[in-house]
Amino acid sequence: MASEDSGTRPRRFYQRPIMEGELQLTGPEGRHLVQALRGRCGQWVELFDGAGTVAQAEVLRIERSGAQLAVRSLERLEARERGRVVIAASLAKGERFDWLIGKCTELGVDHICPVRFERTVKQGGSNKAAQRYEHVAVSAAKQCGRVFLPTIDEPATLGDCAAALEGQYPGALWLTGRARGEAAKLTEVDVAGRDVVAFVGPEGGLTEAEVQLLNERQAQGVRLTETVLRIETAAIAFVAILCAGR
Repeated sequence: MASEDSGTRPRRFYQRPIMEGELQLTGPEGRHLVQALRGRCGQWVELFDGAGTVAQAEVLRIERSGAQLAVRSLERLEARERGRVVIAASLAKGERFDWLIGKCTELGVDHICPVRFERTVKQGGSNKAAQRYEHVAVSAAKQCGRVFLPTIDEPATLGDCAAALEGQYPGALWLTGRARGEAAKLTEVDVAGRDVVAFVGPEGGLTEAEVQLLNERQAQGVRLTETVLRIETAAIAFVAILCAGR
C-alpha cells in the first residue's frame, strides 16, 4: 500500500460511490483535501465508502474545490453477520448524543438507535439531526481507520425501536442496564458469537410500561457499575465491554 512521504498512513476520505479508474473528490471532503491539507499532485490517499469498499488513490490534479483522483487499488470487504453490537440509547440533551455516536463509532458499534423514552428530556425537533449524526460518524471513522459506518436510525419510541430490532436481529441477546439489585455483571454474561442489543434508558429511569415491554422480550438486566451513570457513560461502558475481543 502506498504511504505518505513521512511513512505514516495516507489521509482517509469518505467517498460514495468508489469505482475503478478516475473520480472526483468534491464537497466537504474535496475542500478538506485542497484547502485544509493543501493536497498536492502525486499524493496518495485512502478512500472508503462506509459500506466495505476501500481504495488507494493518487491525486492527479488539484482543482479549486476538490481533486481528480486515480484509483490504483480497490478492495471490497464483507460486513459481519454475527456478533454485532447494537446500542439503543435514550437521546441526550445538547452535544452529548453526538459525543456518544462518535465514541461508539470508534469502538466498533454496528447499529445505533436514538430512542425517545417516556422520560427522555424533550428536545427541539431538527430535520438536520440525521445529517449531523452521519457527519459525526464519518469523522470518527476517518480518524480511527474504520471501514464500515454504523447504521444510525432516526429517533423513535421504544416500542417502534424494539419492533424494528426484533425483525433485523432475530435471536439476538437483549440487555438493559440495572444500576443496583441482583442483576449479573455485564462482564459475566456470555455474549460470544451472538448479536447483542443493549438498551440505555434516560437518567429519569424507565416507566413501568417500558420495563414490561423489555421484559416481554426477555431482555436481561445487567449491572455495569455500582453507580448511576449518565446516558453516554452507560452506552460507552456497554460498548467497551461488548466490542472487546470481537
